[in-house]
Amino acid sequence: MSRTSPVPFLLRLPTLLTLLTLLAAALAGALLTAPAAGAAELRGEEDVLVAADEVVDDDLYAAGGTVVVDGTVRGDLLVAGGTVTINGTVEGDLMAAAQTVVIEGTVGDDARVAAQVLLLGEEARVADDLVTAGYSLQARPGAEIGGDVLLGAYQALLSGTVDGDVTAGAAALALAGTVGGDVQADVGSADEVGAAWAPTTEVVVPRVDPGLTLTDAARLGGDLSYRSGTEASIAPGAEIAGEVSYEQVAVDEARPAEPTGPLALLLDGLRLFVTLFVVGLLVLWLLPRTAAGASGVLRTRPWLSLGWGALTIAGTVVAVIAVLVLAVLLGIGLGLLTLGGLAAAVVVTGLVLDLVLVVGLVLAVSLLAPVVVGYTAGGLLLRDPAPPRFGKRVLVLALGLLIYVLLRAVPFLGPVVALLVALFGLGALVVWLWDAARRSRAHRRGRGTGRPPGEPSPTAGSTTARPPWQAGGSAPGPGADAPR
Repeated sequence: MSRTSPVPFLLRLPTLLTLLTLLAAALAGALLTAPAAGAAELRGEEDVLVAADEVVDDDLYAAGGTVVVDGTVRGDLLVAGGTVTINGTVEGDLMAAAQTVVIEGTVGDDARVAAQVLLLGEEARVADDLVTAGYSLQARPGAEIGGDVLLGAYQALLSGTVDGDVTAGAAALALAGTVGGDVQADVGSADEVGAAWAPTTEVVVPRVDPGLTLTDAARLGGDLSYRSGTEASIAPGAEIAGEVSYEQVAVDEARPAEPTGPLALLLDGLRLFVTLFVVGLLVLWLLPRTAAGASGVLRTRPWLSLGWGALTIAGTVVAVIAVLVLAVLLGIGLGLLTLGGLAAAVVVTGLVLDLVLVVGLVLAVSLLAPVVVGYTAGGLLLRDPAPPRFGKRVLVLALGLLIYVLLRAVPFLGPVVALLVALFGLGALVVWLWDAARRSRAHRRGRGTGRPPGEPSPTAGSTTARPPWQAGGSAPGPGADAPR
């Protein structure tokens, strides 16, 4: 037996992600195939303005906090920024990635836009197709799109004129204008709860009711085909020239509802504990020296750990931005020199490096840092910071992680605990790895000069080759370097 159900928004994510991928590929392709120097104009600053009496005879590549085109661009416009406003004319394609994109003028060919909010005003003209992905799309009465519309968004309100077809994936879709072709949509249900979040932009974002809605002003020249948990709300005055096809989405009645209240809190805490405990077991088994060393650093040098944790996070963010900017600038330069293949390799390498940095930081903060802090806290509570037996170390880890999970569940206190644990744990790992690298270099230098590996250099400081836990006067125990 089955029952109707709203289409979960997650089911529409593939459409949205596909559109975002296509838009990113289009932007990257345009960047990497840029013509030789002198065949395109580049502008990059906080505020970019093409004045009303200004004419750009070539393609325009622009990036800035605010980009405003009041004049005319004879070629394509490739733009990235916080707010992009087109009041004038773009005779070629528009390719934009921004928080807010407002089109009040004319786009002579296709428009491909990735933005939180896309607004087409009363005077907006897009001569060919519109492809967009984001949170909200609004085409006001009077806006004209000469080709097809392909969109993936949370909500869309089409009150203007679309000469071609409309293909949409959205939680909320309202048709209040004219569509010359067919409409094919995968939409939410009328009984879905509206989005609790809406972006903060310089334009007013309309509220579109979940599901598919056709107002009295809707005029469809072709067929209407849609999938949803409930039937569309079609006003009596709406006109549909073709057939209406409705596919009802159903789910298994036996599927249990998501738990709420204390039960949900308990399950979330259990999942977190099990995840961290499994990761901690792997660390104690495969990297016992790392666990003991980082725990020793946290016990003996907690404030140094806190500082290095904050610096590591900040430094990683700066490095990610720097790598991205450098890759884009090199890609632009090589593209202008018609070295498209090398430009693509540089951009891809930069993106891969950024991905490695971000994933590494996320894993260290969310998994390794709580394990280090939990292992340290459990040892202090049991008055055995460096237990020699593997079984005792597992008990220490479990006790520390249990306390961490309980504190995470406390309202308002939980986020603060998570932040402090991330900073202290990450910093302890960084300090221990740095000390380990210094000891390794000193060991290699000792071998290179003929001294026994364990003999310190005469010029080295007494703390250079000393493990960090020795600062506190306690050793990790004979079982800390190898699993039992």
